[in-house]
Amino acid sequence: MNKIFKKFSFTFLCFALIGCGNDNFKAQSELGGLRVLALSANTPEINSAATVTVTPLISYVDGGGATINYSWEACPDPGIDFGAEVSCDSSPASLKQSSSGSFNTNTLSASLFTGVATSISVVVSPAIFAYFASLDSDLQFNGVDYLVIVTYTDSNNGKEVTALKRIRLTSKAGGDLNTNPTFGGMLFNNSAILAYPTSEGDFLLSSTSAPQTYSQITNVGTKTFSEDMFISWYASSGEFLSNRTDVGEKSTFDPKGSSGIFVAVYRDGRGGVSFDVESF
Repeated sequence: MNKIFKKFSFTFLCFALIGCGNDNFKAQSELGGLRVLALSANTPEINSAATVTVTPLISYVDGGGATINYSWEACPDPGIDFGAEVSCDSSPASLKQSSSGSFNTNTLSASLFTGVATSISVVVSPAIFAYFASLDSDLQFNGVDYLVIVTYTDSNNGKEVTALKRIRLTSKAGGDLNTNPTFGGMLFNNSAILAYPTSEGDFLLSSTSAPQTYSQITNVGTKTFSEDMFISWYASSGEFLSNRTDVGEKSTFDPKGSSGIFVAVYRDGRGGVSFDVESF
């Protein structure tokens, strides 16, 4: 059983099914097909039993008013960083949960079928933390992951995408827990976006929160690290020349047409995420 929980990387994982592979920048930033752009947990790191709300950011520009069926399961990480299947099949029943539902993308139509979809309530129960408390103290401090695996399917044509969210369990004090980053909004050429751009220019985020520092126990003692913040950019028309930029780094945009949507997703590299959607 102790092999269920291991020490994992801090990166929010997604896999090739939702476009996080070796695609070129245009394919990564261009919105059209069914995609999960982000899964945000209201508390990305917890130190006691809690109900965590996971909010999905979905885009399906080409899908019109499609009905999307979704199913999700949550369980301790079986070791996917070491080659284990992305699945809860091997987890004992007392440590996993699942549910399903559906929604229509018309609820996202104001922003070209791109926006926040039905949230997921994940109950990290006392039983899960009881097991967590039986693990090595260093492992408890550094944290282990409780996974949320979500699959979205277009009921009309069977198109399907799967996304993964990590909720980190830790024994750290409340003041040391990871929280979601924040930002003020998107800027175009250093000004608020009031209309769809008519010429090439640069996107940037305003008022970005600073990286959090955090401690980890290593083989040479306890060390302090700083988060690696970055932004992912998306558009329904036109092209971002860089799909991913660092904080303070501009992303050049080449417009096409006269309308569209823009999405910015701000990540801290260890589970925290925030986003903004602008439509013109």
